Amino acid sequence: MTLKDNIQELQDRMKYSGFGESGNSELEKQMKAGKTDIEINLLKDLGDKKLEYGLHFRKSDEGKYYYNGFDARLSTSDGKELSQRFFQNQGITAKEALNLLEGRAVYKSLFNKEGERYNAWMQLDMSFMDEKGQHKLNQYHQQYGFDLEKSVDKLQVKGVEATEQLDLLYYSLKKGNRHQVEIEGNEGKFQLEANPKYKTLNVYNEQGKRVKLGDLSVAQREVKMEVKKKEQVKSKSRGAKV
Repeated sequence: MTLKDNIQELQDRMKYSGFGESGNSELEKQMKAGKTDIEINLLKDLGDKKLEYGLHFRKSDEGKYYYNGFDARLSTSDGKELSQRFFQNQGITAKEALNLLEGRAVYKSLFNKEGERYNAWMQLDMSFMDEKGQHKLNQYHQQYGFDLEKSVDKLQVKGVEATEQLDLLYYSLKKGNRHQVEIEGNEGKFQLEANPKYKTLNVYNEQGKRVKLGDLSVAQREVKMEVKKKEQVKSKSRGAKV
């Protein structure tokens, strides 16, 4: 592989991992200079939050450069700082890193030591940090028992009758996003996020307050009872006319 092709390969890797193209020229400059270890620093302004990335590349003995992963550091308006290094074999994107640092889970396709592919939810344990400053990255495999599709179906989300809409919701939740929805029998909009550890979905109202699933179910039952009463009244009314 030529140096030009190597540069293009790694620039494409940055782009499709969600880091954009702002680091392209610096990466090319340092690769052409022949540096053994390269770090590309990027900053993303998120309003009241700031996210810093440090992307790591290394030159092999054969002269080819490889992407080794990145550091992510999230700074919040209240002065908190959260950081983690993500390795290239984990396949974490820039947006997924943000979601993980904010405590949410992402769904990834991974490989074990034997090279066999498996799927798992990944979530940082913010209560644990090792001597290198790394948080424990928990995995919840398929056998763990969290079924995203069943959890969504049980919640009775509005507007996902079409396959494309439902697939978009699944995709967003698997990326670790909070996804805005409407729920049958409940007024207003809600934010959903996957919670594989407890095999459920977290639901938040428009003010960002956690909502109990039981409260949503009560509202749904009340609406169904009201609809049933109206249907009974209409039925009696039609019977009286006859």
